[in-house]
Amino acid sequence: MCSVAGNEQCYCPECHRTTVVVVDHATGDTICTECALVLEERYIDETSEWRTFSDAGSGEDRDPNRVGGCSDPFLSHAELGTVVAPAKRQAKDTASPPHVRVDSKSGQDSSLAVAFRAISDMADRLQLVATIRDRAKELFKKMEEAKLCARVRNRDAAYAACLHIACRNEGNPRTLKELASVMRDCQDKKEIGRMERIIRRHLGEEAGTAMEMGVVRAADYMSRFGSRLGMGKPEVREAQRAAQTLEDKLDVRRNPESIAAAIIYMVVQRAGAQTSARDVSKASGVAEATIKEACKELSQHEELLFSS
Repeated sequence: MCSVAGNEQCYCPECHRTTVVVVDHATGDTICTECALVLEERYIDETSEWRTFSDAGSGEDRDPNRVGGCSDPFLSHAELGTVVAPAKRQAKDTASPPHVRVDSKSGQDSSLAVAFRAISDMADRLQLVATIRDRAKELFKKMEEAKLCARVRNRDAAYAACLHIACRNEGNPRTLKELASVMRDCQDKKEIGRMERIIRRHLGEEAGTAMEMGVVRAADYMSRFGSRLGMGKPEVREAQRAAQTLEDKLDVRRNPESIAAAIIYMVVQRAGAQTSARDVSKASGVAEATIKEACKELSQHEELLFSS
């Protein structure tokens, strides 16, 4: 890779005059731009070296980290603190200095770092944005400070519960089944629900108020479920309008994901698509029988839902 060295000019003995030169960073050569004569070898670049071997690409993919990963604001030491502990005293006749062990994190931060990596991994697999991931980290740190983690039997369920609450707070909800699908060990959505209730009860009591959970609406699921089914934008918008109409004018006692799945099934059936209830079930995680029951209930109001 060659670049003009800040419009630098050097005298070229071949051209017998001063010319603009370029620097080949791969070989360290300074080259005349007019006759290609190498004027200087092994050029030393004195600018900062922005490389961590994680930036295989260039441009926007370049990673400007110089000494490892960036610090985590949720860790008290931010991975910069150092604890030095001397080893056992050596024999008196040993002239060598005592060895030391350097540890960059406290015990609590080490535990949090493991939890944060697991939360980040789950968030990546669910394709969640950074704000949701960070809110889940903040929530888990509050659990750690409240000594709730000592009572947790399944830490994966605690991570998933924190993400579930964070998703709802950010207006981008995920179903318990989706959260359970990214757990490593026990993929039990009931355990996530149990952990969520514990978090809400204990952290809410500590704050002296009910924990804010955010309102989940059927329309919040339409874009994601519709995308998995390959629905077009007009069909997704029609499903969202129907969900909004249902919320404003009807009182249907079903959870939002069931309503979303049922409305999507009704929309694709009205459009004449060859999409079965089983296909909608796979895309939404809602049981096929539940979708059919909800559709039967909503079909009484079909004219109202799809009137516009």
